[in-house]
Amino acid sequence: MSAPNFMLDDIAGSLRAICLFPLFLAIPGYAAAWALDLLDFRRRSEAFRLAASVPLSIAFCPTATYLLGRLGGWTAVFAFYAAALAAFLWTCAGRILRRRPSPRAIRYRDWLPFAVAAALWLLIAVLSQVDLQIGNRLYFPVSALDNSLRTTFVHSVSSSGIPPRNPLFSPGTSVTLRYHYFWFMMCALVERIAPRMASAHQALIGGTFWVGLGLMALLALYLRFFAEGDRAALRRKTLTGILLLGITGLDIIPSFFLLVLHFRGGLPFVLPSVEWWNEHVDWFLYSTVWAPHAMAALIAALAGFLLLWQAAEAAGRASFLKHAGCAGIALASAIGASIYVALVTAAFLLVWAVITCWKKWRRRTASLLLAGSVCCLLAFPYFLELRGPAAPNAGSFPLQLTVRTFSLAALIPTRGLPAAWRLVLVNGPLLPLNYLLEFGFFLVAARLWWRRRRESPQPLSRSNLALLAMAATSAVICTFVRSSVIGCNDLGWRGFLPAEFVLVLWAVDLLTELPAFLERHKASLMLCLALGAAGVVYDLAITRSYPLLADMGVVPPIDWMGPDRQIGQRTFAARQAYEWARTAIPDTASIQFNPRVAFEEATAMLYSERRFVSGDPGCGNVFGGDPAVCKPIVAKLDAFYAAGKSDSLLEVCGTVPADLLVAKDTDPVWRDPASWVWTEPPVFANSYFRLFRCPGGPQTARTRR
Repeated sequence: MSAPNFMLDDIAGSLRAICLFPLFLAIPGYAAAWALDLLDFRRRSEAFRLAASVPLSIAFCPTATYLLGRLGGWTAVFAFYAAALAAFLWTCAGRILRRRPSPRAIRYRDWLPFAVAAALWLLIAVLSQVDLQIGNRLYFPVSALDNSLRTTFVHSVSSSGIPPRNPLFSPGTSVTLRYHYFWFMMCALVERIAPRMASAHQALIGGTFWVGLGLMALLALYLRFFAEGDRAALRRKTLTGILLLGITGLDIIPSFFLLVLHFRGGLPFVLPSVEWWNEHVDWFLYSTVWAPHAMAALIAALAGFLLLWQAAEAAGRASFLKHAGCAGIALASAIGASIYVALVTAAFLLVWAVITCWKKWRRRTASLLLAGSVCCLLAFPYFLELRGPAAPNAGSFPLQLTVRTFSLAALIPTRGLPAAWRLVLVNGPLLPLNYLLEFGFFLVAARLWWRRRRESPQPLSRSNLALLAMAATSAVICTFVRSSVIGCNDLGWRGFLPAEFVLVLWAVDLLTELPAFLERHKASLMLCLALGAAGVVYDLAITRSYPLLADMGVVPPIDWMGPDRQIGQRTFAARQAYEWARTAIPDTASIQFNPRVAFEEATAMLYSERRFVSGDPGCGNVFGGDPAVCKPIVAKLDAFYAAGKSDSLLEVCGTVPADLLVAKDTDPVWRDPASWVWTEPPVFANSYFRLFRCPGGPQTARTRR
């Protein structure tokens, strides 16, 4: 029997998911904008409407889905989207019957470059995330480090509803997920509506493609409403901006230096991403693939600010209220999609409120107050979910003062210097070099933009003042504050996105409006652009190929992928085992593997689509759950998976609420021929995995819904 082709299955499922997403991420935004005439929607060209519908959907739909899901379950959610589809079709039919075409038809010649950009992004989004199969070897990309966890969240929303359960901790009672899961909720809609067409992982990949399209469309909107200069050049500016979204900083320089050190025997590791050499400043391509929820939050937040901007400029009270109220909905979506992006946005809006008060722009101040009130009201139920016991350090304050870490500062000897003083005296003076490497072309462009503004006799326009405040607020927070809920500084990684977006806008203005001004700096700008593009190409290549290179002996293995050079065969066996489990046990069942994992059990999270009794030694309680309940469960599992133990399946299943137990070739108990792995009959087995059904667990497969 020929081996299944999991790669083709992933590609097909991801494409099906991409085709389903317009029901949730395009049509509702179009219908809402037409009904409320947001941004003068009814008088715009069809190109504008299509572009605006995606970011507006990302801004409105997460909050609507969340609230309807809490109040009426999936029935209310899908009734809402059915109504949005009906409104969209009614609008289109009405325009056709009245014979009122769009003010300006879409011309093929004008849209060809954007179609090419979208097609290129489609290839990147899909091929960089699906499993790569070579015979009976299977390789997921390094980005699965994050996306495997988020795949479990997508399926948890789909199977347990809103609010979802924490899929990493199932002690026999329901544990509410404590996470910014609104974007994964949108991906769950695709899995829920067509489970046989797209898995949770494939829905996540499809959502990544659409969030990238939303970012491109948002960029076009900001260039239309905020950028100065010749608006007739909007098409050229937008295309330039889209190309700049694929550029990173000068990360290729330190990454290449570390790579040379490794091959000369100076380092025992190879970084699997160009962004990992330092405290991350994640640019757009990396962020969209690794953290699509953060990008969705950025789109929702910036769409909300765009609506606030229009609220202040719209004529009449009704238009003011519509735009400001919808801005509040968008800001609530940003909170539920990424707390950290929303935190930076909230700080900026507070700064902007102070500026509007000082300038006596009362209409703008009033729009901020109204939008903030709506946002707090809509987000209040979500805030209530964040209470309760969770991570071991949950009692500490989630933010800490710091000076942004610079990895190369470790080369400077500071023996005896306290850590706090090291931050100030070492990291502080090195911030310019730190940010030159992290921002590259965009830092040079920002410096030139600011120099041009200082030489101009005209004061800063309102739009540029707002963008400057946004960039400055984002940079200050991410430089001097870090998040401490987990070891990773998620605030510093994601919170820079608003500043990066502003830098792209400034770079577009600089490149398209003042070519003569840039002549003296052409060489340095082109060099930075080339290095930024090289960094992205290298990052896509190494992230995609690292596990394959590890199996070939080119680079060292990564522990969470596999301890040896059999990553491909073991991953193939894992997918076979877990896909069998998906057909053999129901959605409500729990599976359990050895919780002593190297960081995470990525294959179970990617392929099983089931919850776990304990997803790691801490039961994943950073995402919800009581650590006191976790400890005895993990202690029992530790003994069960240790070599030389005589616990039977019956004994463990009587104390651990699992329906299916998993043994892997990397478990200590696997190497004990007298253990339960070899004395108990498995329900599924291959060379690397053996699955055992708990006595009294579900005996037959049931339908997923």
